[in-house]
Amino acid sequence: MSKGLVRTIVHNGARMMRFPIFAAAAIAGLCLFCSGAQTARMWMPKTDNPYCNVDTYMLRDVPEQAMSMHDSNGVPVIVVSATTLADNPSYGRFLLAHECCHHTLGHVSRFEGLGQVGPQPFFYIAPALKQMELDADCCAIKMLKSKNDTDSIKSAREMMMSFGSNPTGAYYPTGIERVDNIDKCAAED
Repeated sequence: MSKGLVRTIVHNGARMMRFPIFAAAAIAGLCLFCSGAQTARMWMPKTDNPYCNVDTYMLRDVPEQAMSMHDSNGVPVIVVSATTLADNPSYGRFLLAHECCHHTLGHVSRFEGLGQVGPQPFFYIAPALKQMELDADCCAIKMLKSKNDTDSIKSAREMMMSFGSNPTGAYYPTGIERVDNIDKCAAED
Protein backbone atom coordinates (compact mmCIF):
# COMPACT_ATOMS: atom_id res chain seq x y z
CA MET A 1 0.00 0.00 0.00
CA SER A 2 1.45 3.36 -1.00
CA LYS A 3 0.35 6.84 0.06
CA GLY A 4 2.24 9.90 -1.12
CA LEU A 5 5.95 9.83 -0.35
CA VAL A 6 5.83 7.14 2.33
CA ARG A 7 5.39 3.49 1.39
CA THR A 8 3.67 1.23 3.93
CA ILE A 9 4.91 -2.35 4.00
CA VAL A 10 3.40 -5.25 5.89
CA HIS A 11 6.01 -7.77 7.04
CA ASN A 12 5.10 -10.68 9.34
CA GLY A 13 1.96 -8.84 10.38
CA ALA A 14 3.80 -5.65 11.36
CA ARG A 15 3.19 -2.41 9.48
CA MET A 16 6.36 -0.52 8.57
CA MET A 17 7.04 2.65 6.62
CA ARG A 18 9.76 3.05 4.02
CA PHE A 19 10.88 6.56 3.12
CA PRO A 20 12.43 7.41 -0.24
CA ILE A 21 16.17 8.22 -0.30
CA PHE A 22 15.69 12.01 -0.47
CA ALA A 23 13.46 11.87 2.61
CA ALA A 24 16.17 9.96 4.49
CA ALA A 25 18.74 12.63 3.51
CA ALA A 26 16.40 15.40 4.66
CA ILE A 27 15.83 13.64 7.97
CA ALA A 28 19.58 13.25 8.46
CA GLY A 29 20.10 16.95 7.83
CA LEU A 30 17.35 17.84 10.27
CA CYS A 31 19.00 15.66 12.90
CA LEU A 32 22.12 17.82 12.67
CA PHE A 33 20.11 21.02 13.09
CA CYS A 34 17.74 19.75 15.76
CA SER A 35 18.35 18.20 19.13
CA GLY A 36 19.38 14.89 17.59
CA ALA A 37 22.85 16.09 16.59
CA GLN A 38 24.56 13.44 18.70
CA THR A 39 22.24 10.74 17.36
CA ALA A 40 22.91 11.77 13.75
CA ARG A 41 26.66 11.54 14.34
CA MET A 42 26.31 7.93 15.42
CA TRP A 43 24.95 6.70 12.09
CA MET A 44 25.96 9.23 9.44
CA PRO A 45 29.05 8.14 7.51
CA LYS A 46 32.09 10.34 8.07
CA THR A 47 34.96 11.05 5.74
CA ASP A 48 38.49 12.16 6.48
CA ASN A 49 38.97 15.86 5.84
CA PRO A 50 42.68 16.72 5.69
CA TYR A 51 42.02 20.46 5.38
CA CYS A 52 40.49 21.20 8.78
CA ASN A 53 39.51 19.63 12.05
CA VAL A 54 35.75 19.78 11.39
CA ASP A 55 33.62 16.65 11.44
CA THR A 56 32.75 15.94 7.82
CA TYR A 57 29.79 13.73 6.93
CA MET A 58 28.85 12.15 3.63
CA LEU A 59 25.32 11.85 2.34
CA ARG A 60 24.33 10.29 -0.94
CA ASP A 61 21.61 12.81 -1.77
CA VAL A 62 22.52 16.36 -0.84
CA PRO A 63 20.74 19.33 -2.46
CA GLU A 64 24.08 21.12 -2.74
CA GLN A 65 27.43 19.45 -3.41
CA ALA A 66 28.58 20.43 0.07
CA MET A 67 27.45 22.57 3.00
CA SER A 68 29.07 24.12 6.06
CA MET A 69 26.99 24.67 9.18
CA HIS A 70 26.81 24.41 12.94
CA ASP A 71 24.77 21.63 14.50
CA SER A 72 22.20 22.28 17.21
CA ASN A 73 25.00 22.29 19.80
CA GLY A 74 26.97 24.95 17.92
CA VAL A 75 29.60 22.45 16.75
CA PRO A 76 30.97 23.10 13.24
CA VAL A 77 30.12 20.39 10.71
CA ILE A 78 30.48 19.87 6.98
CA VAL A 79 28.14 17.74 4.88
CA VAL A 80 29.39 16.68 1.46
CA SER A 81 27.89 14.69 -1.38
CA ALA A 82 29.19 11.11 -1.26
CA THR A 83 28.43 10.85 -4.97
CA THR A 84 30.65 13.82 -5.81
CA LEU A 85 33.50 12.44 -3.68
CA ALA A 86 33.26 9.07 -5.43
CA ASP A 87 32.71 10.32 -8.99
CA ASN A 88 35.24 13.17 -8.99
CA PRO A 89 37.76 12.80 -6.14
CA SER A 90 39.92 15.74 -7.21
CA TYR A 91 36.93 18.09 -7.29
CA GLY A 92 35.81 16.52 -4.00
CA ARG A 93 39.09 17.60 -2.40
CA PHE A 94 38.45 21.16 -3.58
CA LEU A 95 34.97 21.01 -2.01
CA LEU A 96 36.38 19.76 1.30
CA ALA A 97 38.95 22.57 1.39
CA HIS A 98 36.35 25.15 0.28
CA GLU A 99 33.92 24.17 3.05
CA CYS A 100 36.73 24.22 5.63
CA CYS A 101 37.49 27.75 4.50
CA HIS A 102 33.91 28.82 5.15
CA HIS A 103 34.48 27.79 8.77
CA THR A 104 38.00 29.22 9.17
CA LEU A 105 37.05 32.53 7.52
CA GLY A 106 34.08 32.90 9.89
CA HIS A 107 31.43 32.73 7.19
CA VAL A 108 29.29 30.16 8.99
CA SER A 109 29.05 32.09 12.23
CA ARG A 110 28.83 35.49 10.54
CA PHE A 111 25.04 35.40 10.24
CA GLU A 112 24.17 33.40 13.35
CA GLY A 113 21.39 34.97 15.33
CA LEU A 114 19.83 36.40 12.18
CA GLY A 115 17.07 33.83 12.47
CA GLN A 116 14.14 33.69 10.13
CA VAL A 117 13.66 37.29 9.08
CA GLY A 118 10.88 37.03 6.57
CA PRO A 119 10.03 34.42 4.00
CA GLN A 120 13.42 34.44 2.31
CA PRO A 121 16.29 34.70 4.82
CA PHE A 122 18.92 34.64 2.06
CA PHE A 123 17.57 37.95 0.76
CA TYR A 124 19.19 39.66 3.73
CA ILE A 125 22.61 38.09 3.28
CA ALA A 126 22.65 37.86 -0.52
CA PRO A 127 25.04 40.80 -1.00
CA ALA A 128 27.68 39.02 1.12
CA LEU A 129 27.24 35.55 -0.37
CA LYS A 130 29.06 36.30 -3.62
CA GLN A 131 32.16 37.59 -1.86
CA MET A 132 32.11 34.78 0.71
CA GLU A 133 32.15 32.20 -2.11
CA LEU A 134 35.05 33.94 -3.84
CA ASP A 135 36.96 34.18 -0.54
CA ALA A 136 36.36 30.48 0.24
CA ASP A 137 37.47 29.54 -3.29
CA CYS A 138 40.69 31.53 -2.92
CA CYS A 139 41.40 30.08 0.52
CA ALA A 140 40.81 26.55 -0.83
CA ILE A 141 43.06 27.12 -3.85
CA LYS A 142 45.86 28.34 -1.57
CA MET A 143 45.42 25.27 0.66
CA LEU A 144 45.51 22.92 -2.33
CA LYS A 145 48.49 24.76 -3.81
CA SER A 146 50.40 24.37 -0.52
CA LYS A 147 49.83 20.60 -0.81
CA ASN A 148 50.88 20.60 -4.49
CA ASP A 149 47.42 19.32 -5.45
CA THR A 150 47.25 20.78 -8.95
CA ASP A 151 44.66 18.16 -10.02
CA SER A 152 42.11 19.55 -7.56
CA ILE A 153 42.78 23.13 -8.64
CA LYS A 154 42.32 22.07 -12.26
CA SER A 155 39.08 20.21 -11.43
CA ALA A 156 37.69 23.21 -9.55
CA ARG A 157 38.50 25.45 -12.49
CA GLU A 158 36.88 23.05 -14.98
CA MET A 159 33.75 22.68 -12.86
CA MET A 160 33.34 26.44 -12.53
CA MET A 161 34.05 26.95 -16.23
CA SER A 162 31.14 24.61 -17.02
CA PHE A 163 28.78 27.26 -15.59
CA GLY A 164 30.11 29.91 -17.98
CA SER A 165 28.31 33.22 -17.48
CA ASN A 166 25.62 31.59 -15.30
CA PRO A 167 25.65 31.88 -11.51
CA THR A 168 27.02 28.82 -9.73
CA GLY A 169 24.22 29.02 -7.16
CA ALA A 170 21.63 31.39 -5.77
CA TYR A 171 23.32 34.77 -5.28
CA TYR A 172 26.69 33.17 -6.09
CA PRO A 173 29.29 34.41 -8.58
CA THR A 174 29.15 33.24 -12.19
CA GLY A 175 31.37 30.42 -13.34
CA ILE A 176 33.59 32.90 -15.20
CA GLU A 177 33.97 35.08 -12.08
CA ARG A 178 35.00 32.05 -10.07
CA VAL A 179 37.47 30.87 -12.73
CA ASP A 180 39.08 34.33 -12.82
CA ASN A 181 39.29 34.27 -9.02
CA ILE A 182 40.79 30.76 -9.01
CA ASP A 183 43.41 31.80 -11.57
CA LYS A 184 44.28 34.94 -9.58
CA CYS A 185 44.61 33.01 -6.31
CA ALA A 186 46.61 30.19 -7.89
CA ALA A 187 49.07 32.77 -9.27
CA GLU A 188 49.67 34.38 -5.86
CA ASP A 189 52.69 33.34 -3.80
